[in-house]
Amino acid sequence: MPDIKLKDLKEMHDKAYTYSQVTRERAADDLVFYFISQWDDTILTDSQLLYRGEFNILRKAGRKILGDLEENPVQIDFVPDDDDKLDSGELLDGMYRFDDSKNTSIDSYRNAKQETVVCGQGAWELYTDKASNRTEEDKQIIKRKPILEANNTVFWDPNAKLLDKSDATYVSVLTAYSEDGYRDLVIDLTGEDPGEVSAESFKSPEQSYVFPWVGLGSNNIYVGSIYIREKISDKIITMLTPMGEELDFYESDVKDVMDEMKRDGFTLVEEIGVKRYQVTKYICSGKEILSTDIIVGEEIPIIPMFGERAYVEGEEHWEGITRLTKDPQRLRNFQLSYLADIVSRSPRQKPIFWKEQIAGFEQMYEISGSDNNYPYLLMNRKNGVGEEIPLGQIGVMPEQKMPDALVHSINLSREAVEDVANPGIPQDIADPDISGKAVLALEARIDQQSIIYQQNFKHAKRRDAEVYKSMAKEIHDIPRKVKIELPDGTKKDAMVLETVIDNETGEIITLNDLNNVEFDVYPKIGPSYSSQREQTVEKLSTIYSGLQPGEPEKKVVLLKMLKLMDGVDFDDIREYANKQLVVMGIKKPETDEEKEALAMAQQQGDKPTVEMILAEGELRKGEAAVAKAQNENMKIQLEAQNEGMKRMVDNFEAVTNRLEAMIKGQEAGAKIDNTNVDTIGKELDNASKIIELKQPEDMTDDELFQQALAG
Repeated sequence: MPDIKLKDLKEMHDKAYTYSQVTRERAADDLVFYFISQWDDTILTDSQLLYRGEFNILRKAGRKILGDLEENPVQIDFVPDDDDKLDSGELLDGMYRFDDSKNTSIDSYRNAKQETVVCGQGAWELYTDKASNRTEEDKQIIKRKPILEANNTVFWDPNAKLLDKSDATYVSVLTAYSEDGYRDLVIDLTGEDPGEVSAESFKSPEQSYVFPWVGLGSNNIYVGSIYIREKISDKIITMLTPMGEELDFYESDVKDVMDEMKRDGFTLVEEIGVKRYQVTKYICSGKEILSTDIIVGEEIPIIPMFGERAYVEGEEHWEGITRLTKDPQRLRNFQLSYLADIVSRSPRQKPIFWKEQIAGFEQMYEISGSDNNYPYLLMNRKNGVGEEIPLGQIGVMPEQKMPDALVHSINLSREAVEDVANPGIPQDIADPDISGKAVLALEARIDQQSIIYQQNFKHAKRRDAEVYKSMAKEIHDIPRKVKIELPDGTKKDAMVLETVIDNETGEIITLNDLNNVEFDVYPKIGPSYSSQREQTVEKLSTIYSGLQPGEPEKKVVLLKMLKLMDGVDFDDIREYANKQLVVMGIKKPETDEEKEALAMAQQQGDKPTVEMILAEGELRKGEAAVAKAQNENMKIQLEAQNEGMKRMVDNFEAVTNRLEAMIKGQEAGAKIDNTNVDTIGKELDNASKIIELKQPEDMTDDELFQQALAG
């Protein structure tokens, strides 16, 4: 880095200060005209008007354009050059959205857009700060702050020709301090008390320079923050961590801690010489350089925004809506003020009498208006010699006539302002019963007035994103937890440089790595997320009404509508709908809770719907009825079998009794041979065994018994 002296910084500032100075002064007048006073110039200084009013229709036009910019915000998308690093792009998107929604960022954008619409130039600044005020906390975060009155305080390198000034090698930003404020600044930056501070001490030899570093006609002391961007030689050092992971560092960033890293187990793998940019910030007054610091990132962190911009004869010109509306607005103010003067200065109509008519009653006519409390007025009927005097007034004082040209030009002046800056829907088509499509068509036509500002804000946001990614890559060089914001506004935590082990290869994989990835920035102008959500719900409602009951898509559309809807105490319904979409496989799980819900559903199988549960119940009822019928049939069969067995037993008893009677008869009549008795006993035993068998359906008990006896 070359040795920069205070003289060098002043010369650089003078070149930027004198460049486009005429345009800057005109834009400064536009700011005063729009915000402060529309009479504070030399155009109407010699006017004899006693009343000077402002009938501002320019402010309405500015509000309309600013409203268009708010309704169509710019979304930023970081796309990595390596498709395997899409996780890093999503992480950077979420980090950018989270920082973009902070109050300081919102205020920075609002101020820059407002100044751009009014005078043609606005700006804001990105910077890094500690994430916490605790002394042990050294984590850095990215913030934004507005640059007030950028037209008069930001001076760019005259050689920078691009709209976003990304080709600038330096920029100077001025801040005015009181004497006490300057003393506090010096103490804060240097730690030394400068003693008595007086604007007089900055005049010699500083008055030889173009820019007065002390305020003219005041005691303000100007301090410049001058950013210089230059290309330097450096090395990319690849280090192997104790865990076996390779990390890349710039040698200039780690040269002071290289020995400590080696003691901790880091091993040098490779060194590659490179050329890169470095930005140095100098804070100086007209008297001395107060501080010199190398800032985070490789880009100048000042983001410009321009309105209508052009180069004429090699000089840069810019303007907002005020420049071309000043003359018709001045004319309108003059005309209506002149009209008010006519009304206020014109004498009231008064009656005219002959002196003799009111002689002696003059006091009755001297008081006019509400102060005249006489119930009636008197006048003479005859003069002093007795002659008749005419009754009533002889005439009336004529009132001052309004010039015809004034009447016609008042409307013309309003049309002249609206031709340059259309303030909204013309009154002749502002029909309250007009259809929604017609309103959208009208707004699309009217929004053409703000297109140039929307496009230039998109350029500014793209430059902002480029500076942001350059800073983020440097401050997120170690594993740490960060806050991100999803497109729907949900905020959650994420881990930078998260390491996981590949289950298949066993290798260590680094996720969400911002350092070893190059990103392309793609800005897009569109409606806000809330507007898009309302439009989506309306479309889904139309689709839902067109589906037939029972169609599976109908339930999906309903769940999607519930997920997008908003209302009081509606969170539980949205969460339920979101969970159902994840379980059904419609929505990809993003959070840990959604992944857990999907895994649980997969383990339990497909979750039954209400229709499936009802159908399953009917099936169970049918199965129960069938089982009951089978049981009844089996019971009937068993009863029939029992009845048949009972009859067989009864028949068997009858046969047995008959045989016993025959045997007793034979014993009584004659002696029976033992052999015959044994034979009969065996036959009876065989018969009883046969009876125990199942009886065929086509055989009676007697036939079965006879068959058993027959053997």
